[in-house]
Amino acid sequence: MLKRLFNHKGAMITLSILITISIIGIFAPVFAPNDPLKADIMNKFADPSWQYPLGADQLGRCLLSQLIWGIRPTLGLAALTMLGTMAIGLLVGILSGYFRGWVDEILMRIVDILLSFPSQIIVFAVVALLGINVMNVVLANVFIKWAWYARMIRTNVIKYRSVNFVNFSNVIGNKNSFILKKHLLPSIAAETAVLASLDMGWAIINISTLSFLGMGVQAPTPEWGAMLNDAKQIFSLNPMQMIVPGLAIVLVVSLFNILGDVLRDALDPKEVM
Repeated sequence: MLKRLFNHKGAMITLSILITISIIGIFAPVFAPNDPLKADIMNKFADPSWQYPLGADQLGRCLLSQLIWGIRPTLGLAALTMLGTMAIGLLVGILSGYFRGWVDEILMRIVDILLSFPSQIIVFAVVALLGINVMNVVLANVFIKWAWYARMIRTNVIKYRSVNFVNFSNVIGNKNSFILKKHLLPSIAAETAVLASLDMGWAIINISTLSFLGMGVQAPTPEWGAMLNDAKQIFSLNPMQMIVPGLAIVLVVSLFNILGDVLRDALDPKEVM
Protein backbone atom coordinates (compact mmCIF):
# COMPACT_ATOMS: atom_id res chain seq x y z
CA MET A 1 0.00 0.00 0.00
CA LEU A 2 2.75 2.45 0.97
CA LYS A 3 4.78 1.52 -2.11
CA ARG A 4 1.83 2.37 -4.39
CA LEU A 5 1.40 5.65 -2.50
CA PHE A 6 5.06 6.67 -2.85
CA ASN A 7 5.00 5.82 -6.55
CA HIS A 8 1.96 8.02 -7.22
CA LYS A 9 3.18 11.47 -8.28
CA GLY A 10 -0.13 13.25 -7.65
CA ALA A 11 -0.36 11.92 -4.10
CA MET A 12 3.23 12.84 -3.29
CA ILE A 13 2.92 16.37 -4.72
CA THR A 14 -0.29 17.07 -2.78
CA LEU A 15 1.15 15.57 0.40
CA SER A 16 4.32 17.63 -0.01
CA ILE A 17 2.35 20.88 -0.30
CA LEU A 18 0.21 20.06 2.75
CA ILE A 19 3.26 19.02 4.78
CA THR A 20 5.01 22.27 3.80
CA ILE A 21 1.99 24.32 4.94
CA SER A 22 1.90 22.37 8.21
CA ILE A 23 5.63 22.94 8.82
CA ILE A 24 5.19 26.68 8.21
CA GLY A 25 2.38 26.67 10.79
CA ILE A 26 4.36 24.66 13.35
CA PHE A 27 7.34 26.99 13.01
CA ALA A 28 5.24 30.14 12.68
CA PRO A 29 7.62 32.24 14.85
CA VAL A 30 10.37 31.55 12.29
CA PHE A 31 8.37 32.19 9.12
CA ALA A 32 6.11 35.06 10.24
CA PRO A 33 7.70 38.43 9.38
CA ASN A 34 6.01 40.25 12.28
CA ASP A 35 4.21 39.69 15.56
CA PRO A 36 0.62 38.88 14.48
CA LEU A 37 -0.82 40.63 17.56
CA LYS A 38 1.30 43.77 17.44
CA ALA A 39 -0.92 46.73 16.54
CA ASP A 40 0.43 49.83 14.82
CA ILE A 41 -2.43 52.23 14.10
CA MET A 42 -0.10 54.36 11.99
CA ASN A 43 -0.01 51.50 9.45
CA LYS A 44 -3.78 50.98 9.38
CA PHE A 45 -4.81 49.36 6.05
CA ALA A 46 -1.21 49.57 4.83
CA ASP A 47 -0.63 48.38 1.29
CA PRO A 48 1.56 45.33 0.61
CA SER A 49 5.23 46.15 1.21
CA TRP A 50 8.46 44.55 2.39
CA GLN A 51 7.36 45.11 5.99
CA TYR A 52 3.80 43.87 5.40
CA PRO A 53 3.91 41.51 2.36
CA LEU A 54 0.10 41.14 2.27
CA GLY A 55 -0.75 44.49 3.82
CA ALA A 56 -2.13 45.31 7.26
CA ASP A 57 -5.56 45.21 8.92
CA GLN A 58 -7.57 47.97 10.62
CA LEU A 59 -5.24 47.87 13.63
CA GLY A 60 -2.06 47.86 11.60
CA ARG A 61 -1.35 44.16 12.20
CA CYS A 62 0.50 42.16 9.54
CA LEU A 63 -1.93 40.01 7.54
CA LEU A 64 0.72 37.53 6.43
CA SER A 65 1.83 36.97 10.02
CA GLN A 66 -1.78 36.39 11.11
CA LEU A 67 -2.26 34.00 8.20
CA ILE A 68 0.84 31.98 9.12
CA TRP A 69 -0.01 31.86 12.82
CA GLY A 70 -3.58 30.92 11.88
CA ILE A 71 -2.38 27.64 10.37
CA ARG A 72 -1.90 26.15 13.84
CA PRO A 73 -5.46 26.47 15.18
CA THR A 74 -7.13 25.94 11.79
CA LEU A 75 -5.33 22.74 10.79
CA GLY A 76 -4.61 21.63 14.35
CA LEU A 77 -8.23 21.72 15.49
CA ALA A 78 -9.37 20.09 12.23
CA ALA A 79 -6.83 17.29 12.71
CA LEU A 80 -7.90 16.84 16.34
CA THR A 81 -11.53 16.66 15.19
CA MET A 82 -10.68 13.98 12.64
CA LEU A 83 -8.66 11.95 15.15
CA GLY A 84 -11.56 11.91 17.60
CA THR A 85 -14.06 11.14 14.87
CA MET A 86 -11.96 8.31 13.44
CA ALA A 87 -11.26 6.78 16.85
CA ILE A 88 -14.93 6.54 17.82
CA GLY A 89 -16.10 5.69 14.29
CA LEU A 90 -13.54 2.89 13.95
CA LEU A 91 -14.36 1.38 17.33
CA VAL A 92 -18.13 1.42 16.78
CA GLY A 93 -17.94 0.42 13.11
CA ILE A 94 -15.64 -2.55 13.73
CA LEU A 95 -17.60 -3.82 16.74
CA SER A 96 -20.88 -3.49 14.87
CA GLY A 97 -19.69 -4.97 11.58
CA TYR A 98 -17.66 -7.85 12.99
CA PHE A 99 -19.77 -9.11 15.89
CA ARG A 100 -23.19 -8.31 14.35
CA GLY A 101 -26.23 -9.59 16.30
CA TRP A 102 -27.42 -7.56 19.28
CA VAL A 103 -24.21 -5.52 19.34
CA ASP A 104 -24.89 -4.37 15.79
CA GLU A 105 -28.55 -3.63 16.53
CA ILE A 106 -27.87 -1.47 19.57
CA LEU A 107 -24.97 0.48 18.05
CA MET A 108 -26.68 1.06 14.71
CA ARG A 109 -29.87 2.32 16.35
CA ILE A 110 -27.76 4.90 18.22
CA VAL A 111 -26.12 5.82 14.92
CA ASP A 112 -29.52 6.13 13.23
CA ILE A 113 -30.75 8.51 15.93
CA LEU A 114 -27.70 10.76 15.60
CA LEU A 115 -27.85 10.78 11.79
CA SER A 116 -31.50 11.79 11.86
CA PHE A 117 -30.71 15.27 13.23
CA PRO A 118 -29.37 18.15 11.08
CA SER A 119 -25.64 18.26 11.81
CA GLN A 120 -25.19 22.03 12.08
CA ILE A 121 -28.10 22.41 14.50
CA ILE A 122 -26.51 19.78 16.74
CA VAL A 123 -23.17 21.63 16.62
CA PHE A 124 -24.80 24.90 17.65
CA ALA A 125 -26.77 23.14 20.39
CA VAL A 126 -23.68 21.40 21.83
CA VAL A 127 -21.61 24.60 21.78
CA ALA A 128 -24.48 26.58 23.33
CA LEU A 129 -24.91 23.91 26.02
CA LEU A 130 -21.22 23.49 26.91
CA GLY A 131 -20.17 27.09 26.30
CA ILE A 132 -18.03 28.88 23.74
CA ASN A 133 -14.69 27.14 23.96
CA VAL A 134 -12.22 25.69 21.44
CA MET A 135 -12.41 22.17 22.88
CA ASN A 136 -16.20 22.32 22.96
CA VAL A 137 -16.12 23.11 19.23
CA VAL A 138 -13.99 20.01 18.64
CA LEU A 139 -16.31 17.88 20.80
CA ALA A 140 -19.35 19.17 18.93
CA ASN A 141 -17.84 18.33 15.54
CA VAL A 142 -16.78 14.87 16.71
CA PHE A 143 -20.25 14.28 18.13
CA ILE A 144 -22.00 14.93 14.81
CA LYS A 145 -19.54 13.06 12.57
CA TRP A 146 -18.53 9.84 14.28
CA ALA A 147 -21.87 8.19 13.52
CA TRP A 148 -21.39 8.68 9.78
CA TYR A 149 -17.94 7.11 10.00
CA ALA A 150 -19.25 4.23 12.07
CA ARG A 151 -21.80 3.48 9.36
CA MET A 152 -19.23 3.61 6.55
CA ILE A 153 -16.63 1.53 8.42
CA ARG A 154 -19.25 -1.04 9.41
CA THR A 155 -20.09 -1.51 5.73
CA ASN A 156 -16.42 -2.11 4.88
CA VAL A 157 -15.95 -4.53 7.79
CA ILE A 158 -18.98 -6.57 6.71
CA LYS A 159 -17.54 -6.72 3.20
CA TYR A 160 -14.22 -8.14 4.39
CA ARG A 161 -15.32 -10.33 7.33
CA SER A 162 -16.52 -13.10 5.00
CA VAL A 163 -13.53 -13.24 2.64
CA ASN A 164 -11.51 -16.47 2.48
CA PHE A 165 -8.47 -15.43 4.54
CA VAL A 166 -10.71 -14.23 7.41
CA ASN A 167 -12.79 -17.43 7.28
CA PHE A 168 -9.60 -19.51 7.32
CA SER A 169 -8.30 -17.57 10.31
CA ASN A 170 -11.56 -18.27 12.13
CA VAL A 171 -11.45 -21.98 11.28
CA ILE A 172 -7.94 -22.50 12.64
CA GLY A 173 -8.99 -20.88 15.91
CA ASN A 174 -7.35 -17.46 15.85
CA LYS A 175 -8.71 -15.00 18.41
CA ASN A 176 -11.01 -12.17 17.39
CA SER A 177 -8.40 -9.63 18.46
CA PHE A 178 -5.85 -11.25 16.12
CA ILE A 179 -8.29 -11.28 13.18
CA LEU A 180 -9.25 -7.65 13.74
CA LYS A 181 -5.64 -6.50 14.07
CA LYS A 182 -4.01 -8.59 11.35
CA HIS A 183 -6.78 -8.96 8.78
CA LEU A 184 -9.68 -6.50 9.02
CA LEU A 185 -7.85 -3.31 10.03
CA PRO A 186 -5.29 -3.57 7.18
CA SER A 187 -8.11 -4.39 4.75
CA ILE A 188 -10.12 -1.25 5.54
CA ALA A 189 -7.13 1.05 6.14
CA ALA A 190 -6.91 2.42 2.58
CA GLU A 191 -10.61 3.25 2.28
CA THR A 192 -10.64 4.78 5.76
CA ALA A 193 -7.61 6.95 4.90
CA VAL A 194 -9.40 8.24 1.81
CA LEU A 195 -12.50 9.12 3.83
CA ALA A 196 -10.42 10.89 6.47
CA SER A 197 -8.47 12.98 3.94
CA LEU A 198 -11.66 14.03 2.16
CA ASP A 199 -13.28 14.98 5.45
CA MET A 200 -10.35 17.09 6.65
CA GLY A 201 -11.72 19.76 4.31
CA TRP A 202 -15.12 19.45 6.00
CA ALA A 203 -13.49 19.81 9.43
CA ILE A 204 -11.56 22.92 8.38
CA ILE A 205 -14.71 24.56 7.00
CA ASN A 206 -16.68 23.70 10.14
CA ILE A 207 -14.00 25.04 12.50
CA SER A 208 -13.64 28.21 10.42
CA THR A 209 -17.41 28.67 10.18
CA LEU A 210 -17.86 28.48 13.94
CA SER A 211 -14.99 30.93 14.45
CA PHE A 212 -16.53 33.25 11.86
CA LEU A 213 -19.80 33.15 13.80
CA GLY A 214 -17.98 33.93 17.04
CA MET A 215 -18.48 30.43 18.49
CA GLY A 216 -15.01 29.01 17.87
CA VAL A 217 -11.53 30.45 18.27
CA GLN A 218 -11.76 33.79 20.03
CA ALA A 219 -9.79 37.00 19.49
CA PRO A 220 -6.99 37.84 19.62
CA THR A 221 -5.83 34.33 18.60
CA PRO A 222 -5.17 34.35 14.84
CA GLU A 223 -7.38 31.83 13.04
CA TRP A 224 -8.63 31.94 9.47
CA GLY A 225 -12.35 31.91 10.31
CA ALA A 226 -11.82 34.50 13.04
CA MET A 227 -9.89 36.64 10.54
CA LEU A 228 -12.90 36.55 8.22
CA ASN A 229 -15.14 37.57 11.10
CA ASP A 230 -12.80 40.45 11.92
CA ALA A 231 -12.80 41.64 8.30
CA LYS A 232 -16.49 41.40 7.43
CA GLN A 233 -17.35 44.89 8.66
CA ILE A 234 -14.59 46.59 6.68
CA PHE A 235 -14.63 44.56 3.47
CA SER A 236 -15.36 47.62 1.34
CA LEU A 237 -12.47 49.54 2.94
CA ASN A 238 -9.86 46.77 2.86
CA PRO A 239 -10.99 43.76 0.78
CA MET A 240 -7.55 42.14 1.07
CA GLN A 241 -8.22 41.51 4.77
CA MET A 242 -11.04 39.09 3.88
CA ILE A 243 -9.62 37.78 0.60
CA VAL A 244 -6.40 36.52 2.21
CA PRO A 245 -7.90 34.10 4.79
CA GLY A 246 -10.74 33.20 2.41
CA LEU A 247 -8.32 32.08 -0.30
CA ALA A 248 -6.25 30.21 2.30
CA ILE A 249 -9.30 28.19 3.38
CA VAL A 250 -10.28 27.47 -0.23
CA LEU A 251 -6.72 26.39 -1.10
CA VAL A 252 -6.22 24.04 1.85
CA VAL A 253 -9.70 22.50 1.59
CA SER A 254 -9.14 21.96 -2.15
CA LEU A 255 -5.79 20.32 -1.43
CA PHE A 256 -7.37 17.86 1.01
CA ASN A 257 -10.11 17.06 -1.50
CA ILE A 258 -7.50 16.46 -4.19
CA LEU A 259 -5.53 14.34 -1.72
CA GLY A 260 -8.58 12.16 -1.14
CA ASP A 261 -9.01 11.64 -4.87
CA VAL A 262 -5.36 10.80 -5.52
CA LEU A 263 -5.19 8.54 -2.45
CA ARG A 264 -8.18 6.63 -3.81
CA ASP A 265 -6.29 6.13 -7.08
CA ALA A 266 -2.94 5.41 -5.44
CA LEU A 267 -4.27 2.90 -2.93
CA ASP A 268 -6.69 1.14 -5.27
CA PRO A 269 -5.18 -2.33 -5.90
CA LYS A 270 -6.98 -2.49 -9.24
CA GLU A 271 -5.08 0.55 -10.53
CA VAL A 272 -2.08 -0.16 -12.68
CA MET A 273 0.78 2.00 -11.49
